[in-house]
Amino acid sequence: MFIRFTAVLACVLMVSCGLKLDKQGGEPATKGDAPPPTGYAPVYFRAITPIAAAQPTRPLLAIHRIDATKPNSIRVYLHFLDSSGTYYTGALAGKYKSWWCEISDEFDGRKQPIKKYTLRELTEDERLPHAIALVMDHSGSMGEERALAVQEAADLFVSRKKPEDAIALIKYDNNIGVEAPLLTDAAQLRTRLQKAGLRGYGNLTAILNAINTGLQQVATADPSVRKAVVVFTDGIDNSSTIPKDSIIAMARRTNTAICAVDFGYGIQDGFLKEIADATGGSYHRMYSTNEFNDVFEDIYRRLHNYYVLEFTPLEYGLHTLRLKLCLPSDTVVATAVYDNMPDIGTTALLDVNFDSDKSVIKQNDVPAINNVYALMKAHPSLSIELHGHTDNANRTDDPEYNVKLSQRRAEAVKEYLVKKGIAPERVKAIGFGDTRPVADNTTNEGKATNRRTEFVIVRR
Repeated sequence: MFIRFTAVLACVLMVSCGLKLDKQGGEPATKGDAPPPTGYAPVYFRAITPIAAAQPTRPLLAIHRIDATKPNSIRVYLHFLDSSGTYYTGALAGKYKSWWCEISDEFDGRKQPIKKYTLRELTEDERLPHAIALVMDHSGSMGEERALAVQEAADLFVSRKKPEDAIALIKYDNNIGVEAPLLTDAAQLRTRLQKAGLRGYGNLTAILNAINTGLQQVATADPSVRKAVVVFTDGIDNSSTIPKDSIIAMARRTNTAICAVDFGYGIQDGFLKEIADATGGSYHRMYSTNEFNDVFEDIYRRLHNYYVLEFTPLEYGLHTLRLKLCLPSDTVVATAVYDNMPDIGTTALLDVNFDSDKSVIKQNDVPAINNVYALMKAHPSLSIELHGHTDNANRTDDPEYNVKLSQRRAEAVKEYLVKKGIAPERVKAIGFGDTRPVADNTTNEGKATNRRTEFVIVRR
């Protein structure tokens, strides 16, 4: 089932046609489906079986998406399938755990193994709820036949949902219509779903506005519920009033992942993939109207069933992740690129932890500061704030002692960066003392965690 955490997932099924506008200002219907490229053979999630019950035939390890919205905590969603679409569970138990023979990260041409990580599995048996907004493009380029096909697929999608999942139904062209708010009752949802082709719609395409409405709908759900917006569109965005950067910022601010699927002719290359990558979402491409049912079910089941890898990278910027499964009779490899460059205003941990009552940088903390130096050197307009923190120990009579100590810690890191060549005006040092603990100050481990340094990008 859906995992219980506050990340919001916005899955955007994109269909782009790139057509000229007609004389009435709408879009003419696309004539027929786009022919798939040679070798097109998508693997859709069709069945689930324990790995102990059957050996995979032509196994596949797929990195479905990478959530890098928290720069210090990368979350990778994986699926272990075979070419028939059978998903295998239990590949972390017993002897099967040894199959995970490589987990590595490459940055700036340097490949290194990821030694500290967690790898766990979640399945639909967990029965954890989701809130999903299904946002359907009804612009003119869809045409009556394809609009009806999407509505039938939406009806099937609703009929197969888990009882605890809430779904909202949204249609749009250049206007947005909420056909059903978030509801858990499948019968009510199916009653509200109008199978009426393009009736009431058929004009231009406002993809970003539609995503925004979907995000607003799922935002009404309980914060503990994982949220998704599944948006399908048949057109290049030609009428949104909300900028793409604002959608990305809102998604990242609310821990929202946007997953995108392009469909058909004349797609807007890179437009949706950029949004998906920036928000920890997934990206797909489909070609046939007949794929709607398969795609909807595939997205829904992948949200319920997956392996998740979590780790902390040492550097900030563009990485290549590599995973390898060494099976008894086969080896499968999956690679993916992610970028954990912090957003403006995002707090990122600088892996510099001072000794108690000290502000001296230790030798083993130097590589972490060098990573920030490399980031600032690569981006000459970037400016940061360094935040120093302490635990709650104070052996003096000065109530401001910890603030002063944390200021010295932040200044020590700034001094190191300035000596390396970073202009002092690009770095501001601030000490917060013990006012912002992130761990329990009653334990030695918690105290060590609180003696941390962080940085925030204030200008890029």
